Amino acid sequence: MNKINIEFALGLLILIISIISIFYYSSKINYLNKIETFQINSSFFDIGNTNIGNDVKINGVKVGEVLNIILDQETYMAVITSSVNKSIKIPNDSVFKISNNGFIGSSYIEIQLGNSEEHLKNNDYSVNNIDAVSLEEIINNFIFD
Repeated sequence: MNKINIEFALGLLILIISIISIFYYSSKINYLNKIETFQINSSFFDIGNTNIGNDVKINGVKVGEVLNIILDQETYMAVITSSVNKSIKIPNDSVFKISNNGFIGSSYIEIQLGNSEEHLKNNDYSVNNIDAVSLEEIINNFIFD
């Protein structure tokens, strides 16, 4: 009889932990807190180690994430589609730069806001884009130049 009570208590504990985990991770993935976003496309010659899911930041604050990365078959440039919080107005002369968190940290897209009165809209292309700079490229330029 005692063994049945222990098994029941253990099963109940596992069930409660599972339910808490589902709610916790669903809130992290924004299934429950759906934030409205719009998409911005940016073209780069070199995206470094940028991946889908990387952050998009303004002044160090996350405002979106990378949704898609494709290769343009005509220009052979990498086109990154980013989602940005709809409440943020990004001037169309803003600079989109691929940055890194330290030397070995993950990359992210940094938006340096411009001064234009016109703002980017859904599926617009950013004009001012700065490619990723690799550590190897910096060292080679320092040694050989």
